Amino acid sequence: MFAVITGDIVQSRQSAVEVWINLLKDILNQYGSSPKDWEIYRGDSFQIITTPEQALNLSFIIKSYLKSKEINVRMAIGIGEIDYRTDKATESNGTAFVNSGTCFDALKKQTLALQTPWNPLNTTLNIMLDLATITMDKWTAKTAEVVCFKFQNPTMNQKDIAKNFDNKRQGNISEALKRGGYDELNQLLNYYQQSIRELC
Repeated sequence: MFAVITGDIVQSRQSAVEVWINLLKDILNQYGSSPKDWEIYRGDSFQIITTPEQALNLSFIIKSYLKSKEINVRMAIGIGEIDYRTDKATESNGTAFVNSGTCFDALKKQTLALQTPWNPLNTTLNIMLDLATITMDKWTAKTAEVVCFKFQNPTMNQKDIAKNFDNKRQGNISEALKRGGYDELNQLLNYYQQSIRELC
């Protein structure tokens, strides 16, 4: 089983392409190699292949990283098989790609959703993601930056996180994580990962 994340930049035409495209490449490069694992295509769209267990965490990281630069993104996670894999992510095929593409095309006001082979899980998680993105889409750049760092370093305590941010004390980190809904998002992530482990 694989996961494919399909996404695009929200209101990309309102920002200079060289700004958001380099930021998008920066974050995607940390989680795979282009073009085998990820590609940017059709202007402001992208796909990245990952594992089912890591897909939601990676979505949170991509979203928070870009929000820390005041750029928003829509994403759809598809879980399934990859029957045909080439040296280019966008030329590979299978139900993981189909589910991701179908889910992405169905996005309306949502900015994060998923489609797996398991309909009861889809229903539950998409309700949870609808609620989660109410907070995520309102992150300020500073809050998103701290949340992103924490998702990328989940075992690091607040005191050590503060050392990575100029002019921030432990209390500032705690407040940013609280404003960003980190604990609640982490509970959602744990529920997702446990569910996926049981099903995959």
